[in-house]
Amino acid sequence: MELSWLEDFVELAAVRNFSVAAAARHVSQPAFSRRIRALENWVGAELIDRSSFPVSLTTAGETFLESGRELMREIYRLRDDCRQQVASDGEALTFSALHTIALSIFPDLLRRIEEKAGPFVTRMNATDFYDSLEALSLGRCEMALCYAHPLGPPVLQTGRFLFKKIAIDPFVLVSGTQTGGQPIFEPASDAGSEPLPLVSYSSDCFLGKIQAELVLQLRQRGINVRTVFENSMSEAVKRMVETGKGVGWLPLSATRRELADGRLIALEAGVERVELEVLVYRRVGASSPTMERFWAAIPATEPGTAVRRADAPRTAKTGSGRARDG
Repeated sequence: MELSWLEDFVELAAVRNFSVAAAARHVSQPAFSRRIRALENWVGAELIDRSSFPVSLTTAGETFLESGRELMREIYRLRDDCRQQVASDGEALTFSALHTIALSIFPDLLRRIEEKAGPFVTRMNATDFYDSLEALSLGRCEMALCYAHPLGPPVLQTGRFLFKKIAIDPFVLVSGTQTGGQPIFEPASDAGSEPLPLVSYSSDCFLGKIQAELVLQLRQRGINVRTVFENSMSEAVKRMVETGKGVGWLPLSATRRELADGRLIALEAGVERVELEVLVYRRVGASSPTMERFWAAIPATEPGTAVRRADAPRTAKTGSGRARDG
């Protein structure tokens, strides 16, 4: 049995809905259903009565839930006790973050924290949206950094987590520039104008879901858009925009240098202004002295209110695919 199966079952028992539980666990519904079925196969009994809506627990499921919750608490308590025994001031802190945040935001964040609290040994796993949150949920890292916005997938709707909002990162439409500094491409709603070439994010990544809403708004304004290149990473999108392939939306943190030296220029598209929240998450409970020292030094943008339990549902669109980059 995998611990993640038990966590899935506890989540499903709480919400009694497969799709809601799958979103909270940051997996697709088919994958979530397979994991619940795998748990039932391991137990040797059906735990969920799927004939009702909302779903309910069988008698075996009720029995398993009570002991399963206690088992989860004991496993995490054992892990925390072991970590406390080996903790030292020189231990490395492990982070998981979207590629864009790992490259464009984390280095400056670490510098500011070390100026305040002294040096740290850190490890960074740059990965996709869901994997970074899953790494935190499964204890593979101490902290996870990700974007959050109502147009994107929900972020850690339930569970034993705290977070701080550390920055706002505007999501801007940019174009490469001509020799005179003018944009190569600009949005135009004239009936005879050529479609606007778009360097696009993959549809299943976090920023791709936000981009889809913005493209829809462009089309509602009469601006035609055609995709000329697609990738899941902001760095790849930026390089293609810079070479003149088309326009593209990018986090401001990833484009400051290119905007400052004139290689890129921000465009006014007349669509919703998107400001991505940059959040850093940790699990609830005592951790190592090094972890607590780092957490206390994180400069939150909303002192006094930015640290909250991540246990309330967020209003957001939920995708069924696996996201890859920020």
